[in-house]
Amino acid sequence: MYRLKFLALMVLMGAGCMVTAQKQVAITIDDVPNIRKYKSDANMTFLNYLSENRIPSAIFINESRLRNDPDNSLVYLKPWIEDKYVTAGSHTFSHPHYSKVDLDTFKKDIIKGLEVSKKIAAQTGKSVKYFRFPYNDLGNDSLEHDAIHNVLDSLKLISTPFTVESSDWMFNAIYEYYLNNDSLSQAREIGQAYVDATMRSFAWMDSLTVAQYGRQLKHIYLCHDNSINADFLPDIVERLKAKDYTFISLDDAMTDEVYRQQSHFYKSWGISWVYRWMSDEAARKKLMRQEPGVMEYYKLYERLRSSQSY
Repeated sequence: MYRLKFLALMVLMGAGCMVTAQKQVAITIDDVPNIRKYKSDANMTFLNYLSENRIPSAIFINESRLRNDPDNSLVYLKPWIEDKYVTAGSHTFSHPHYSKVDLDTFKKDIIKGLEVSKKIAAQTGKSVKYFRFPYNDLGNDSLEHDAIHNVLDSLKLISTPFTVESSDWMFNAIYEYYLNNDSLSQAREIGQAYVDATMRSFAWMDSLTVAQYGRQLKHIYLCHDNSINADFLPDIVERLKAKDYTFISLDDAMTDEVYRQQSHFYKSWGISWVYRWMSDEAARKKLMRQEPGVMEYYKLYERLRSSQSY
């Protein structure tokens, strides 16, 4: 069986293979709106890039961020929701770990986090139907997983998975540290390292999913509303285009039948759904250990975070 999967992978990844024409990805952006960033970037560079290039995206909103600038908060959120290429989603109000709070508290935080977003969406003829767990923490065990999904069903919210991510939160922290300390060449190096790490993540997940399913999936890429994406997501987009990727909406991505599979992972860690769908725990752990890592940058992140100047 494994030999057949390996042979299938070799055939599908061959030069000129039809599968290359079917590479698709939906970009999803957590922690919107980044009001601290927008105060120094009145042009909202990230949103403008996506809109001007007609790239669909789905945003996951933390409404607690609106408190950072109550007088102007809607100025920063409305353009995202109103943009015709954007799908609006919820990311709770205050971004708690579900595994660290009780079910009722988490439910109340979800409901509170929909108040402003739903009103803006309704004014634009949209709805807020998608939800993403903070930290992709779905609970400590299968009972907690099932309980919160029942809550989401009652609220008519769809739990949003992801297949690819590249620790942009970590790269962004290093990137902003260098920018704040006028180390522009080092900032550029970290930005490029982020782009390279993202491309390795896509290549790795493509190799796993083609071997597992015999085809390309409609990928869902998870990133955040931050400085490094405002400056370097255009590079990622161009490199994905060079690899024959096209960009689709979250609605389109979720039509892939792969997202209707059962998860076999019932812990709080925020791992890719590609791993969650694997029923063999030993095989899952082995593949996770083989995934291209970013540990050298994580060590740098930890050093900078612990320094007095960070």
